[in-house]
Amino acid sequence: MIRLSNKPKSFTMALLIMLGVFTSTSSIFALDYTEKNSLSNLIQLDSSGNIRYSSPDKVVNDTYWADLEKASILTRYRIGHAQLNPDNGKTMTRVDYEDVIVYGVLPQYILKPNETSLNKFDIDYSGGFVRNIPSSGITESELGMKIIAKDLFYRYSYLIGKDADLPYSYYRNNNMKPTDEVPAITNPFGLKKTDVLKEEEVKDPRKITVYGDIKESGDSNSSKIGEYKVGDEIKLDFSVDASAIKRYFMSYTLSMTKGDLFDVLYRMIYDDKKGMIDSQLVYTLDIPNEVDLRGASVSLNGLEDFELEKNEIEVSGRKKLLISLRLKKDVREKEEAWRDLINKFKKIDMGKIKVSVSGLFVNSSAQADTNISIRGSLGGYLDWASSDIILTPPPVSSPIAEPSKGTYYVDETYTRIYLPFVARQSDLGRDAGAPNDKPNLISYTFKVKKNLSSTEKSIPGRIDGRDRIETAIKISKNSYDKAKTVIVVRHDLFPDSMTASVLAKLKDAPILLNPTDKLDSRVADEIKRLGAQEIIIVGGQNSVSEKVREELKAYDADKNVERIAGDDRYGTSEMVAKRVVGITGKKNTGVVASGQVFPDALSVGTFASREGYPILLVKKDSVPSQIQNAIKDLDINKTYIAGGTNTISKSTEAKLPNVVERMAGPTRYETSVAIAKSKFGASKEAYIASGEEFADALVISPISGKYNRPTLLVSRNINSNNVVKRHVKDSGYKSIIAIGGYKYLPYRVLEALVK
Repeated sequence: MIRLSNKPKSFTMALLIMLGVFTSTSSIFALDYTEKNSLSNLIQLDSSGNIRYSSPDKVVNDTYWADLEKASILTRYRIGHAQLNPDNGKTMTRVDYEDVIVYGVLPQYILKPNETSLNKFDIDYSGGFVRNIPSSGITESELGMKIIAKDLFYRYSYLIGKDADLPYSYYRNNNMKPTDEVPAITNPFGLKKTDVLKEEEVKDPRKITVYGDIKESGDSNSSKIGEYKVGDEIKLDFSVDASAIKRYFMSYTLSMTKGDLFDVLYRMIYDDKKGMIDSQLVYTLDIPNEVDLRGASVSLNGLEDFELEKNEIEVSGRKKLLISLRLKKDVREKEEAWRDLINKFKKIDMGKIKVSVSGLFVNSSAQADTNISIRGSLGGYLDWASSDIILTPPPVSSPIAEPSKGTYYVDETYTRIYLPFVARQSDLGRDAGAPNDKPNLISYTFKVKKNLSSTEKSIPGRIDGRDRIETAIKISKNSYDKAKTVIVVRHDLFPDSMTASVLAKLKDAPILLNPTDKLDSRVADEIKRLGAQEIIIVGGQNSVSEKVREELKAYDADKNVERIAGDDRYGTSEMVAKRVVGITGKKNTGVVASGQVFPDALSVGTFASREGYPILLVKKDSVPSQIQNAIKDLDINKTYIAGGTNTISKSTEAKLPNVVERMAGPTRYETSVAIAKSKFGASKEAYIASGEEFADALVISPISGKYNRPTLLVSRNINSNNVVKRHVKDSGYKSIIAIGGYKYLPYRVLEALVK
């Protein structure tokens, strides 16, 4: 038998290569790297333009625009010998094997050949050159992007080329010229000229390049140097044009039916050939010391059927943000007709892939009027496999003399191509701050505005959404990659939810806001992203209905969503307090705040969360029976009061056990300052939230407690914030972050705080 695989039969008796083991890259010792033992991505050009093979270490270091790593691959060469059995006239195949280790580099962080969904299939590069694993963006030689023998790459063109002279070919039989375009009969997949590689890319495969670019979100000029103040958030778009890889894949498909094939095979390849595909893109951002990652958020545009995952890692003491896009499992593990796979691929616009990143903040170590650069890189792979076509030729002296008289069938075996690549900076939009001697570097440069005063350096960043529900979700995304527990409370009324902050901090859980009668789809998506196993509702059915609880069960591991609630806000306060003490074991101490107005409870929520003290809600002139029960049951013998006598009277104070401190000011804003001074005197960062609207201060409370940052309340009336302004000036805060949108926190209010 002769295996036609994806190439015309005149090549198919070349060596077939099987990928064996992807070995440890740390064991590569000093070698004389040559064509015999090296991947083609080790090819570099000397000053005279001559080809030479460099060490993997040198290529890794020289490829400044990409993250690479050394690779050693144990390769098995399978050599098939077709022989005619003189006794029965049947063709037999004898196979010899030779194991060879080859060395090179591959993009860092991507899945290697033995890790993808197609690792069960052999890797085949016609001509037997495993070293010719293509590597767009790495090698300096045109050999680096040829997955077939270098003198056969013309087959990837839309023009007939040298195939016009092949025997038995449709082209020769119809007197077609090398400069003619492929006819429809040898192009059953209906590929257009624009679908496949350009002629200049076929002639010089170094031009088969993936391009990347980073710019400020919403700005059309990706060359300019941005300007920020300390505390500002940097939002970036990292775009990639990988259309050349798509054209490469389509040219590979076109080559299946080009050449010396014959009528019976054209339809067979189109009708019967099957295939599978896997793909991954990994974006990386090197985060300079002058930038903080505060739970960075990422979103994807331009690709469907890809899963997005982000990770923050540290390499040699430097922060790095990794963003991985992987073809979804049900897609990458699906075998389907090759024609269907191609038709899907045609619809993908790989020239407009964009990842948007937020949650990067300029910190106080940034020096004024100094360029600061964020380096980006992208590595990826396209991995595909297709079923082979088998020819059983007639018993004649020359098995392929009359191939049209043979028997054909689709084999269970697959031919596989693994195509890694890295991106280079496009000429259009090159960073104005990038070094002139590094034209391929993908980067974004900014600087801090010159001559900033110490107070101006504190102008806040902001976390906000279109509404309070989205703001809570953004806080969750900024603070949690994963969370085992999620707290759900009503989005528009405060009473039941005011005491939830301590429980959320103890559970290391975000607080998500939701309407009473229906689970908001955005909340559901966030719970899913967090991978939560436990959902806790704080509040009764009038706050979060049983209908919502039933919907939330889908995200709870034991399908039993816990509800913590009492008959009213004071009963809920009692139940939450007992749950908190049940976790901490800390009896004896409680924090007391008004249950009739929300600001004091929210201001003190940061302190209570940090210490793990339950919050007990009281009325101005009385201690409700539920709170009396909590004080008794939890052995409370020491209390802190948040708020002045206008919210908790002297007579109520007298009914509380051992009040050690009342943290208060004449207004809710001054009370928040009093709490900050008393309990957060050493803090160098703070949150700002509205004192007129409860939701934003609530959802940030467990985060502020976790990171030991006070929450300062402000008013839309600038004159009401004078005490807060003096505190910001005197505190020496390095940064402050606004929580919530412009409706309750206008920019003029924030600017006035730091002038």
